[in-house]
Amino acid sequence: MRCIVFIASLFVGALAFGQGFNKRYDAFGWGFAQTAFCIETLPDGFMVISASSDYDSIAPGESFFHSSVLLTRLNPNGDRLWEKRAWRPWHSAFPGWSNCCDTAPNNGYVTGGTSEDTTGLGEVYLMRFDANGDTLWTRVFGDPNGSNFWSGQQAKRTMDEGFLIVGFTGPIAATSWLGFALRTDLDGNELWRATYPWPGSPYSALSSFSTLPGGDLFMCGTRFMTVNNGDYSVQRTDGSGGLRWRVSWGGPFTDGITQVATGSDGHALACGIRSYAAGYTSSQPYLAKLDSSDGSIMWEKEYGPKLYSHLFYSLQECPDGNVIAAGRCFEQPGPTVQKGLLALTSAAGDSLWKYYYFYVDTLISTGQGTFYDVIQTQDGGFIAAGSVNNPVGQGNPPGYSQDTWVVKVDADGCIIPGCNSVGIAEQATNLLGAISIWPNPAHGQTTVQLTLPPGVANGPFELTLVATDGRVVRRERIAGNGEHTLALHELPAGMYYVHVADGGKWLTGGKLMVE
Repeated sequence: MRCIVFIASLFVGALAFGQGFNKRYDAFGWGFAQTAFCIETLPDGFMVISASSDYDSIAPGESFFHSSVLLTRLNPNGDRLWEKRAWRPWHSAFPGWSNCCDTAPNNGYVTGGTSEDTTGLGEVYLMRFDANGDTLWTRVFGDPNGSNFWSGQQAKRTMDEGFLIVGFTGPIAATSWLGFALRTDLDGNELWRATYPWPGSPYSALSSFSTLPGGDLFMCGTRFMTVNNGDYSVQRTDGSGGLRWRVSWGGPFTDGITQVATGSDGHALACGIRSYAAGYTSSQPYLAKLDSSDGSIMWEKEYGPKLYSHLFYSLQECPDGNVIAAGRCFEQPGPTVQKGLLALTSAAGDSLWKYYYFYVDTLISTGQGTFYDVIQTQDGGFIAAGSVNNPVGQGNPPGYSQDTWVVKVDADGCIIPGCNSVGIAEQATNLLGAISIWPNPAHGQTTVQLTLPPGVANGPFELTLVATDGRVVRRERIAGNGEHTLALHELPAGMYYVHVADGGKWLTGGKLMVE
């Protein structure tokens, strides 16, 4: 598929209740690659929408390898309830890109990605699902002459319950492309289509849009002047796609906006990447707020160190005005190990917390992953979705493949509450089983046993005991794996959280009740 790369403080306070989880999902246990590009919250759980590689028998001795749209229904604990896949016959089907999809009327879902035939011709593929993940209808939009490809990147509901899709289109030879928007009614019938060429830019694309009160639209993407020089691009249109204003800024290296959202004040919030060298070898995640009247910058900020392909893919404004953003980075020198990124900022873009998340277990000591979408959950925490797999240049161990990855954290970004009091920058997502605490409830003392996988860390570690109000009540150095006695005589009765860290990396933790 012609998939353009859209270039596109630790807060200590009262602890959020609830515990996070880490899950990886291999569709149907087939061992093929999956990547989640969207997660939606439901009253009784979550819906994850992924791209999945599939292999289907179509005749005796004949098979067809293709990509499918995969829907995975989760309960509140992240347990998989069901999974279903859909594709266009004799085509691959892709759901879109970061935060690609949306809920639909009557508890259904909509995706507006791309279908691609065996010759490489891509067309926009709008798919409507019911609440059980069954396909209600599909619609195809492309070039009737077959001379241009059309690639959908995001589909969302409009204010009048129709759908809008944005993406990019161009000649089959991909000598140029430009952004488009395509509007349908509730039944998927095309109402209008518009393209947005940039003078002097052979390549430009749209990756996301957001509606404004009254029906206007914000759209965003990247405007390329040369292969290694791209600008941020945001535009406002009327409800029929007509331009009201359009702005671009950035450079001299490739910058880009990956996601745009309409803030509660009606102005545009945008995220993406700020580049400081060619090839994204030195970059930072980027947030900006633009005035809705003309696109002028109200504020713009970068976050964290300059790393390889360090960026935000998606963002959401929270009810309190804070902004949660998701993305990735690579360890330097990169690309080596890719890590998921979550960051919470104030309404003014000031950092409240920022953590990197990585996957390790007994077989994968340096698993990599990325987050393509994040939403706030009903308990005030956050849930992110993307993909997890083995490091660049290394094969997956037996039984592993690139899988859909879902990580749930509390309001402070912690898998176990209280990590924001420990002093860490990274969190392992799936080592909760590496710690045992007994007796629990405990009186006087308890035993903490660690069985961390080889290659993760050898110790010594720092064990921190945090009260539910965020106070650090005990901090001890421990040698490594094995049993460690924790004295509790001076602690008042109540709930505490045990955290084990190796320098700036949080490894594991658990709850402890003191009687």
